[in-house]
Amino acid sequence: MNTSTNSPNASQKQLDDLLVEGVLEGFMDGFMILTERGDIIHANSPARQMLQQMNQDEMHPYRMHREIQRVCKAAIASQELYLNRTVVIESEIAVDQIGMIRIRAQWLKLDAFKEPLVLVTLEDQRHSIQQLVLAESQLYGLTPREAEIWKLRRANYSYKQIAAELFITLNTVKKHLKNIHAKRQCFA
Repeated sequence: MNTSTNSPNASQKQLDDLLVEGVLEGFMDGFMILTERGDIIHANSPARQMLQQMNQDEMHPYRMHREIQRVCKAAIASQELYLNRTVVIESEIAVDQIGMIRIRAQWLKLDAFKEPLVLVTLEDQRHSIQQLVLAESQLYGLTPREAEIWKLRRANYSYKQIAAELFITLNTVKKHLKNIHAKRQCFA
């Protein structure tokens, strides 16, 4: 028998809150839940880190980036246009010379809130590439140097840029990439 003084609804809400927070904090992507006015209800750690990255030159590191605001406004406008269909609005922000953050916004309806919310997903493209290269390196049996070259190639570096970045010759880059492609063909 449950002797807790909490009502079933209060206990369920606490469980829901813990579950949402635990799940959102467990992701590598950034997740924010916003009101229609743009107030942040929840932002997980990766989202806060990406906001800081986007606002490096700003006085307020957790302020909403203009592009995120624009995407959220488009998502809000889409609700009227597409009524009961889920629409995802996407954009990207360059954060440095090679870094990109992909933004996705869509409507989110939660029973605990009367007004609809906006779910914003922030994906660090550089981190995603690193995870992909790590998995591919293991799958294809790449050497540490091949993995390093493959990571740069996956990040859209040219052969010349790879050579300059790693202080190796262009022919060495070509040789390593030829070996990488041969290893990949074994799995095709």
